[in-house]
Amino acid sequence: MMEIDKLKKWMDTAQQFQSEKFWNNVFDSQNKSSPSLNPIPTVSEHFSKCDLYETENELVVEAEIPGVLKENLHISIHHQLLTITGECKTFVQNRKYFIKERPNRKFTKEITLPYPVNIHKVKSEMRYGVLSIVMPINREEIEDIPITFNRE
Repeated sequence: MMEIDKLKKWMDTAQQFQSEKFWNNVFDSQNKSSPSLNPIPTVSEHFSKCDLYETENELVVEAEIPGVLKENLHISIHHQLLTITGECKTFVQNRKYFIKERPNRKFTKEITLPYPVNIHKVKSEMRYGVLSIVMPINREEIEDIPITFNRE
């Protein structure tokens, strides 16, 4: 199981470097809206770390997104795909920075949910920089599909 997790992290990192938008940001000399000492963003700057787990009747996502304001955060669920998008704005105009390591950054996290959820009863809250999303599992949508065996 641990090797699969490492492979998934590697695939996420590799996918980032295949993005045209990523390379445009690296080489775009006109992108001066948020000065940074490190022009190449890392994976952690783009994707929040999160956990997805199941309780008796709910799926729960906990995502680390410190510094993101409520008005800069959007959560949606469509066909068992949970999408969390947001922007962390740290740059302040007319401020004299001596060190500026926290760039303005946007992020998107997509999570395929293992079960259908009741989207009308989803609840979310932010506490200490951790977003919690509680989604009741919609058991009515889960069906076991019978398997028939042919004997030859």
